[in-house]
Amino acid sequence: MSRRSLTLKTFSTLVAGGLLIALASGCGTESSAEISGGFQDRGRQIFNSKCGTCHKLAQAASQGNQGPNLDTAFAAARAAGMSEDTVKGVVLYQIYHPRPSVKGYPGVSMPANIVTGNDAEDVAAYVARYAGVPGAKPPIAPGEGPGAQVYANQGCGSCHIFAAAESAGVLGPNLDEYIPKMSKAQIKQAITNPNATKAKGYENAVMPNRWANLPPKELDELVNFLVDYAAGPGGN
Repeated sequence: MSRRSLTLKTFSTLVAGGLLIALASGCGTESSAEISGGFQDRGRQIFNSKCGTCHKLAQAASQGNQGPNLDTAFAAARAAGMSEDTVKGVVLYQIYHPRPSVKGYPGVSMPANIVTGNDAEDVAAYVARYAGVPGAKPPIAPGEGPGAQVYANQGCGSCHIFAAAESAGVLGPNLDEYIPKMSKAQIKQAITNPNATKAKGYENAVMPNRWANLPPKELDELVNFLVDYAAGPGGN
């Protein structure tokens, strides 16, 4: 079988298998934060805002597990010679024509047109650049100090707006508004036991509790970063 035939077969398998399914409630919100830069920066921010809570992608530091891991989904295709342009086409097809379910994720579905126009193009180009690429990892995080990288690596920006980190997620509270009202102890509890107390307006939101095992040093660095930069450098 030729490399071209293998590539086309892999493309068909990905489309038929619905490997880009995402949960509607995790990826369909709008972001009010400004997103700038080229398709890699812009696509990463839109991906984190719209899709990161449903899909894992190493370069995005996203931790979603309600839909397929995109690195796993595309690793074999890349190894078989699928081009970046073809991966982009697969992603765009799944954005506009998502399957109602996929093996391993029963009952999970992604609404069509979760992003459209230039947003869809940038997300697809971003995923095509990094999904399944060996060694892909998050870029050096915006913001000062080690806590900024912890914030980026843990995928906090998938759900939260935080200007210092240039994150645009809106599934959880805007941290620039909420952090100044909290003590360090309250922030730590919100990270390690997030559903013990719900922020006003987010009573029905569920934050994963996997950060209960965040190393103490990283937890302190993250809390310090949030306190120091909420609502701008120097905090409140």
